[in-house]
Amino acid sequence: MSTIPLELPLKANEAASIADVIFQQAEGRALTGELRQRLGGRVAGMGLTSLRCYWGSLQQDPVHASTYYLAVDGLISATPQPLLLHMALASAPASGLFPEAILIGRMRPGGGREVVVNAIPFSSHDSIAIRTFSEQVDRAFLPRPQGAQSAIAVGNRHPEISLPAAFSAFGRLLKETGLNFASTVQLSATREMTTPDAIGSRDGETPTAAGHTRVSIPHLYEAGLWAAIRAGWRDGYNAEADHFIVTGDSPEAIARSVEAAKEAIRLAAGYTKFTTDTSRLFELQADRRHPRPWTEAQIEERFLSAFDDQDRAWILEEFSRTFTIGEATYAFSREEVVRLAVKFGASLKLNEELFDYIRRQKAGSTLGRSFDFEPSIDEADTLTTPEELIFYMHWLRSRGRAAQLVPPNLGFKKRQAYPLALETSDEAGVGLRDYVHHKMWPELLPRVMNEFDGSPLGELAARIRGLAAVARHFNGTLSIHSGSGKQAEVLHLIGEATGGRWNYKISGELQLLLFDVLREQPEQSPWRQLFERMAARCNRFASAGAFGEESELAQKYLDMGRGSYLGDPARGRVDGNLFLVFWIGNMVGSRDIEAPGGDHRFFKDKLDELPLELVEEAQRRNADYVVWLARQLRG
Repeated sequence: MSTIPLELPLKANEAASIADVIFQQAEGRALTGELRQRLGGRVAGMGLTSLRCYWGSLQQDPVHASTYYLAVDGLISATPQPLLLHMALASAPASGLFPEAILIGRMRPGGGREVVVNAIPFSSHDSIAIRTFSEQVDRAFLPRPQGAQSAIAVGNRHPEISLPAAFSAFGRLLKETGLNFASTVQLSATREMTTPDAIGSRDGETPTAAGHTRVSIPHLYEAGLWAAIRAGWRDGYNAEADHFIVTGDSPEAIARSVEAAKEAIRLAAGYTKFTTDTSRLFELQADRRHPRPWTEAQIEERFLSAFDDQDRAWILEEFSRTFTIGEATYAFSREEVVRLAVKFGASLKLNEELFDYIRRQKAGSTLGRSFDFEPSIDEADTLTTPEELIFYMHWLRSRGRAAQLVPPNLGFKKRQAYPLALETSDEAGVGLRDYVHHKMWPELLPRVMNEFDGSPLGELAARIRGLAAVARHFNGTLSIHSGSGKQAEVLHLIGEATGGRWNYKISGELQLLLFDVLREQPEQSPWRQLFERMAARCNRFASAGAFGEESELAQKYLDMGRGSYLGDPARGRVDGNLFLVFWIGNMVGSRDIEAPGGDHRFFKDKLDELPLELVEEAQRRNADYVVWLARQLRG
């Protein structure tokens, strides 16, 4: 039997008062959103000081009707303690769902019926409790596939901060529009996050290694459940394991990468959207845009070596047809088919293998078999053409692995604004001429100049319109990657060009908004100094070449006088240190080696200890940004 601990996380009499209100007002009635809200209003007037209630979480035990659960924060200690209250009539049978519960007390509030109140630790790291509640008490909090529903896929590099903000934003949007845009659990599964073992072995001295967020695949999923429960979000949301990246410069290295991706997929069985990234297997020299494209003879030779007789016959027959999409008609010559097959063949076959593995993992779980599939093309070195998108999506659908989300390379750069003009200026930011430098996009600048009167946005709108039509043809939704930092003009354009059917991905901007809050603190505050040490560490890594060719940009922006300023988010941060905008987030997974007093823990550990007022300010900005995005995309 549980005993009452010497120090309680909340006042027993206040917990008893809450239980009394619930049993008086809710027992024998169906729990609805309206009733939960009314209970919250009733308790709000009671002046409770030792706990904060999350009334949307209130749910009955699935077996014992006289037992209720409610997520709360205990406020007696200096740091709020997330808890799940278990409240039952003393006459109710005991529940075995949470055997490690802390007894708060057996009480008769108001001299009435005797109630027993227990508390279960319920932070985002209390894995068993979170999964037990969401899988056995209230499955409405489990994520669901989004299908054709438009969504903002919110990346959560600091899930305990940004996930509650995201659900707050989606709640505001649901009230405002009647639409559910929630796709609020998302990170790259083999870049930003990774397996728990990989995170445990990471020393932080390689800032580009997988897992720089120090968030594991299982933890992000569980943090999403935790945030949904506390938000009372039963309207459905997508949980995305983004970018299972396969890479390698030899068959052996690729095979090892595939096995690592499969292990990550196994850990992600509860997620409902899977983005695979096999773009490193693209044969870029099969593309005429390559600086040294293969000749027709070389292409034919590779076509013969890459595919057997049966595959070659299927490819040539399957793509000999005409594709009528909207007002456009696409027909492929034999030469075009062979080039596309050579460019994409290895990638497509691997996507088939990964799709089948995802399907087996989902079928073996107890969390639902359905999922959204998103085979990423956005990481390609070339801009995606409608013909390429048709080839890729038709191949997969014809072979039983249809994609619900269709992600082309639009020429977006992560956390950077899209050019509004041809030339760079202080007012417009980076111009298209500089933007395309060092990129394998030779067609973009001439097309903008010759066909769109020098308007980068005019060209972008036309390109998105064509790609969105292809996505709809295959019953898919155009998925926009690298969406952070894009200007209102670009968002309006996307909303219009897609006909309002879009999946818009963001990640880095929510983290940058958190960093903005830190940088705005007084210069001598510990949190401003923490941020400055992160910026300095990032620049030191760059001086050692840790970021490849982009390392040289660190000194460039310092010489420009940008310092640690991350720019104005309302302007796409074009006035900030764009090197830090892109790379400072990777410092979260590195150690604070210059910390005064010798506290060399990871920066992530220290950011998890931010004062409540800074967390709440970051959450306010995160929520406002998501709402702003949706409003711009809707026009």
